[in-house]
Amino acid sequence: MTLVIFPPEYLSHQVINPQPIHTVKLSGDKIILGKSFVIEIDAENKNDVADILITSVAFPRLQKIGNETKIISYNFTQSPTYIKIGDKINSGYTSGGLIISKYPSIEAYSRNVPPNSSYQMTLEITPPVAGSFDMYVKTIAIPHTTELSHYPREGFLDPQGEFVKVYHVMINP
Repeated sequence: MTLVIFPPEYLSHQVINPQPIHTVKLSGDKIILGKSFVIEIDAENKNDVADILITSVAFPRLQKIGNETKIISYNFTQSPTYIKIGDKINSGYTSGGLIISKYPSIEAYSRNVPPNSSYQMTLEITPPVAGSFDMYVKTIAIPHTTELSHYPREGFLDPQGEFVKVYHVMINP
């Protein structure tokens, strides 16, 4: 038998609480069919260190990501990944689970993210049809310890059961 005694510093372990936030700039809110617009996303981690910071941009009106969606630039530490309709994706960060993706998206992430650090991704989009072109943007920090680990914290729920900020560009014929 071994007896281990921990000093009080070990017993007062504080749970880290990263807090992501993002800002989005659109080059315009109306374009003509066949033309492109640019979306710039700036994601930041506030408060505490995060193991991973993920920013996701989903395209519910697209069937796939092809030539209409181009990554112009990014400085996340990992290359952006493409999620296709039908891919298995995580859901419920605290309880775990998988769902099937309902629409395509692009995810960019960084690992070992100190507080007050930021990352950017710029996309050029050429929508294939007229009408409202919607994009769902969210940023998540892991460990996902509280509701503050997700941004936005209210609004529209996506199929993963997570809040997203919806951005619209009107595509005129």
